[in-house]
Amino acid sequence: MSETNQRVRRGAPSWLMNRLRKPGSGSRADLPSYAYLQELMRRYRTDRLVGVSPAEFRKRIDEFLQLDDYSMEGFAQPDKQRDLTIRFHWGHDHDFGEFALRGRMQDRHLSLIATFIDQLDAIPRDLSGKSVLDLGAWTGGTSLLLSAMGANVVAIEEVRKYVECLEYLQRVFDVQGLSPHALSLFECSGPEFEARFDVVLFAGVLYHVTDPVLALRIVFNALKPGGVCLVETAVCASRDPTLVYEGPSEVTWGSAKNRSRAGWNWFIPSSTAVHQMMIDVGFSQVRALEGPGDRAYFVGTKLGQVDMLRAGLSARHVS
Repeated sequence: MSETNQRVRRGAPSWLMNRLRKPGSGSRADLPSYAYLQELMRRYRTDRLVGVSPAEFRKRIDEFLQLDDYSMEGFAQPDKQRDLTIRFHWGHDHDFGEFALRGRMQDRHLSLIATFIDQLDAIPRDLSGKSVLDLGAWTGGTSLLLSAMGANVVAIEEVRKYVECLEYLQRVFDVQGLSPHALSLFECSGPEFEARFDVVLFAGVLYHVTDPVLALRIVFNALKPGGVCLVETAVCASRDPTLVYEGPSEVTWGSAKNRSRAGWNWFIPSSTAVHQMMIDVGFSQVRALEGPGDRAYFVGTKLGQVDMLRAGLSARHVS
């Protein structure tokens, strides 16, 4: 057994011992960029609307919030799908000025980006001229924030109703350089994505996909040489390189009226597993911090295009 494998099996790597204060739940003294980012989001208020009145805007947002539609997502029946795909749920807290919406993720878009700026020194506050791929955009909390930081953002979300909402926000706030797309992560492997981005934000997604190794390789390929991947994910408590299965059979089914979150998670990785997977798909200089509870943050750099082990790779066309 190699020295590296012995170290992983014997206990946690040293980077796992660094701890973060719980985002959004206490003092933000360790996240000085939080207030700066919060101020940037003020540009998405009703006094900055273009081409629509505040009343028309509120009416359209209310229409999105009432959506309960499985056919628009291409499903034959809703009872096997997660509630968050079928019924519209707002993603992140947003103060539009004349009204505010409470999101399922609350202020995580702010604390998330502030953590990568302040705790991991992974990106600057000013992203002017940078191209960013935002995977799992939901209703656009992170995409709008990254755009406000100056980035040109391609926002990927597999739920069509959320993409339509983000397209609407992009239009009525005249957000330049923001391009939402209704795609699966696994559809982001063509030449239009390869070696295109300076930054990929891969937050809150890894444990929702059926093939985390392939997902990370697609992210790696999307980066330019020198580009960075920002990963945030739920993790399990094990210090071994472990994946805990949490697929549909592990969740009690809800009623048709109150659908369960079945299929919401697939594999919950340990921090050690994420670290090793990132290295195995090609990333260098992988750094990480454990967050509050069951969350962790990772930064990986693509120094250049390298190959990876091909045996058993579930999509042979992926470079």
